[in-house]
Amino acid sequence: MIAERKFRFGERQKARSTAAAGGLSAGLTERDVQNLDAFAAKLSDAIGLLQQEIDAINGGDLNVVSALYEQKADTLKWLELKMPLVEPFMAEDAAKARRLPQRLDELKRVVEENSTLLARMATAAGTVVREIEKATQRHSLNGLYGKTGQKLNDNKTTKLQIDREF
Repeated sequence: MIAERKFRFGERQKARSTAAAGGLSAGLTERDVQNLDAFAAKLSDAIGLLQQEIDAINGGDLNVVSALYEQKADTLKWLELKMPLVEPFMAEDAAKARRLPQRLDELKRVVEENSTLLARMATAAGTVVREIEKATQRHSLNGLYGKTGQKLNDNKTTKLQIDREF
């Protein structure tokens, strides 16, 4: 005999009807609870990674930025993809018991701090590159020089001279 198929929609509908009968606001399925637990754990991981990167930058260890990039990108992408599964339950007791609103606020704070530090690093790197280019141009031998050391004019940059006669 063929086993009865289960669908998530049916599970959700059953959980909601059970919750409504019990006076609760919305029913959480077992899968929803698992999603909340996984999301809370991944939030802690993301906060830890970002804090580790911030501490390393403040400590002058800038190699950590590239070392943590892949892991940080994967974690934040996972959170972004799973947020729609968790968001409808943020006002529920299950989410509050896992301190999800506070952890999301903490993640926001850490992301803003990390973003500020990375923006400062990018500005500093751009400034260093510009200064190196200036120094290179200043000390280079751009152009052609004659036997006496005088710079010869390029044909492209010659000044226009006006003749009195046409």
